[in-house]
Amino acid sequence: MEQTRLTDIQKALHQAPVGIILIDGQGNLQWHNQTLEQMLGVAAEQLSGKSTAELPKELASVLTSPPETILLQKDDSQRWLHCHGQSLDDGGRVQFYLDITTEQRLRLERDRLTEDLKQLTTRDPITGLPNRRALLQGLEPLISRSRRYGNPLSLIKLRVELTGLAPAQAKDHEEEAWLRVGQLLKEQMRWADIIGRFDGPEFLLILPETPADATETLAHKVCDLIAALTLDGDAGQAIGIKPYCGLTAWNKGDDANLMLQRLSDSVAAARAEGKPVVVAG
Repeated sequence: MEQTRLTDIQKALHQAPVGIILIDGQGNLQWHNQTLEQMLGVAAEQLSGKSTAELPKELASVLTSPPETILLQKDDSQRWLHCHGQSLDDGGRVQFYLDITTEQRLRLERDRLTEDLKQLTTRDPITGLPNRRALLQGLEPLISRSRRYGNPLSLIKLRVELTGLAPAQAKDHEEEAWLRVGQLLKEQMRWADIIGRFDGPEFLLILPETPADATETLAHKVCDLIAALTLDGDAGQAIGIKPYCGLTAWNKGDDANLMLQRLSDSVAAARAEGKPVVVAG
C-alpha cells in the first residue's frame, strides 16, 4: 500500500509544472522529474545516477548552487528559469525550477517600451521644462539659422548646487531645488527663448537674437535671483542654492557640440574659481 502510494506520488511529481531534483549530501543526483528534463533539454540518462562532479559544466552550473534566475541559451532560443532550493536534514538539497520565460519576455518588452517612451518624450518629469532631447532638437535649427544669416545666438548653461547640507542630505532636496529654479527661469525668459533641464542639476538657456553682452547681463540677474532662493531643511534650517553659469555665443564655424563643450568648460571654470558667471573664451 505504501509502495503504491509512493509510486503514485512520484508519477504525479513527474508531471508537476515545476522541475524538481533531489541531491544528497555527497552531490549525487538521487531523483528528478520529467519536467526538469524537458526544461533543460536533456535525456533521463544524462542525470540519473550521476554526481554533480560528472556533469558537463553547463548542467553543473544550473544544478549546483544556481542563481535565483537562470538563462538557458540554445541556438537562437532562450529560456528563463526561477530556482528555489531547500536544504534537507541529511545534508542533501531539493531544488525546484519554475519556467518564467513568458513573464521574463513580457518584462523585457515592457522595459524596452519604457525606454522607447523616454526617448520620445520631450518634457523633464520634475520641472515640466523641455528635457535634453528637446533642447538639442530646438538648438540645431537655430544654429543653422545663424550659420545662414549671421543672426546672434547665445547659450547659458546653469548649474545649481545646494549649500548648508552634507552631500548625502542634499540629495533629498535636489528635486525641490530644480523645480524652484525651473519656475524662476520660466518667469524670466522671453517667449522666443528655449529653457530646459539639460542634465541633473544643469539647465540650458537658448537665447535667439541675443548678443553676448545682453546674455551676460541676464546671467548675472538670474544668478542673483537664484542665490536669493532658500529651501526649508528637515531640521528647520535654511538651505541655500548656489548658481554657476557658463556663457557662450555662436561664432562662425560653430556647431552644437562646439558650443556645448565651451559651456561645460566655462561652468567648470566658474565652480573652480567660485564665480557665478564665466564667459567662454
